[in-house]
Amino acid sequence: MFKFTAIIACITVLALTPALAQTAVLPPGEKAPPAPSGQTKRNAVLSDAASITEDLIGFALDGQTAKVAAKVSSLRQALVTLRPLLDDQTYEVLERRTTAMEKAVAGKDALGAALVAVEAYRIIENAMDAAGRTAPVEVAMLDYAGFKLSVLAAGKRPNWARITATAKESGEFWSALGKTVSDKSMHNLIAAIQEGLNSAVARKDINSVKFAAKVLLEAVDVLEQYFRGTYKTPGGNPR
Repeated sequence: MFKFTAIIACITVLALTPALAQTAVLPPGEKAPPAPSGQTKRNAVLSDAASITEDLIGFALDGQTAKVAAKVSSLRQALVTLRPLLDDQTYEVLERRTTAMEKAVAGKDALGAALVAVEAYRIIENAMDAAGRTAPVEVAMLDYAGFKLSVLAAGKRPNWARITATAKESGEFWSALGKTVSDKSMHNLIAAIQEGLNSAVARKDINSVKFAAKVLLEAVDVLEQYFRGTYKTPGGNPR
């Protein structure tokens, strides 16, 4: 991640010798950055695991079975790191999901593995500490809905009952989140996506469901920028 070997070496030294870190001299007027909170560190580990499931879903939708298998293996390895961060019940459910993904991969069912990965993503995101999040959990849940709709819509025989239930849940997530989005343009955009999704589901138009899921996932990226304070309006100004 770091570009220069010297930087890595310095960080390693400071990490291994706390005394040096405490006596390091900062430039005049510059304050040492606050140490990451426990919630932030915990959430970072969980976020890494969530990213594995996101990658897995993307590979499954692209038909890259070998890469799906590799991501399932990565998640299995990550469980060791996640174990101390999760309560027993949450860990056991996540471990069972991982086993189900492994069985799906063994059966050459990449979309089946992805559908389980979507639920694993939800478990991991909901396990994060609210105080350490950069955006409300509902943003991640809209991501979850977009992922699940994408996978369900990719099947040979659409399961309209599950698609309908997921679209309804997406609306509930947005109903809770919309109250916190003061930017009118963004609010109208997400509302329009949800309305289009509901319409597509009512018509049982699978291609429109796929499109709505895709733009929902794109909109989540913008929502994340919005809550980080880095979103820029169409005029180029931060919100």
